[in-house]
Amino acid sequence: MARSKSYYDMRDALVLSGCPVCRVRAEYTEHMLDGLLYENVNDPGLRSRLRQARGFCPEHSWGLARKGAALGVAIMMHDVLCEVLRRMDGARFRAQPGLSLGRVQEALDDERPRAATAEVVADLAPQAICPVCVRVGEVEAACLDALLDNLLGEDGLLELYRASDGLCLAHFRQALTRVSDETIFDAMMAAQEAIWGKLVEQLSEAIRKSDYRFRDEPVGEEAVAWLRAIAAVGSERPRQGRS
Repeated sequence: MARSKSYYDMRDALVLSGCPVCRVRAEYTEHMLDGLLYENVNDPGLRSRLRQARGFCPEHSWGLARKGAALGVAIMMHDVLCEVLRRMDGARFRAQPGLSLGRVQEALDDERPRAATAEVVADLAPQAICPVCVRVGEVEAACLDALLDNLLGEDGLLELYRASDGLCLAHFRQALTRVSDETIFDAMMAAQEAIWGKLVEQLSEAIRKSDYRFRDEPVGEEAVAWLRAIAAVGSERPRQGRS
C-alpha cells in the first residue's frame, strides 16, 4: 500500500519527544514562513488573502521576526496597512439617539459593541483566516488522518505511538473527532491513557521528592515531567522565528 508523506512525517516524529503533530506543524510552519518571505512576497494571491485577513495572526506575525526578513515583512505589512488605512478613510462616528434602546443596552453591558463604531470595527476586523493558519490546519488534518489510517495493521504506527509522548490534549481531541472505527478508537484511548498515566506517576514522584525528607533520592525522568505536562495539556511551545 502506498503511504502518504504525512505517514512518513508522523512515523519520524513519533520517535522524538513531544506531540508528533505539534512537531510536524512547527516544522511545516517554519518552511512556509521562509517561503513567504523569500519566494512569495510578491504573489498577488497571497497579497490579496493577506489584505482580507488584515495580516497574519499573532503567532505567525511574530514567527516572521527572523534574520533577513526585514524587506519581505516591510512589503507585506505596507500592503496590509495601506488596506487598513483605506478602510479607515471616511469612517464616521455614528452617534445614537440619547434614549434609544441600543444606548440603554450599551449602558447596561460594558462588553456590548457600541453601535456608533460598529461599522468601522467590522470593516477593520479580519475578513478571512490568516493564510498560514489555513495551510497549517490542512497539514494538521493530514497528519491526524495518516495516524488514524495507519495506526493498525502491517507497518502500523501503534507501537511507535505507545512508546511516544502521545498527542497533546488539543490534537488528541481533534483525532477523536475523526475516528469512525471502534477498534481504532479503543487502541487510541488505551495508548493515550497509558502515556498520560505514566506522566501522572512521574509528576507524583516529582511532587514527593520535593519533600525535604526525600530530597537526597536520585532524580530520574520525573525531573522534566512538569515540562512534558505543559506540552501535553497546552501543546508544544510555538516557535518565534529564527534570529
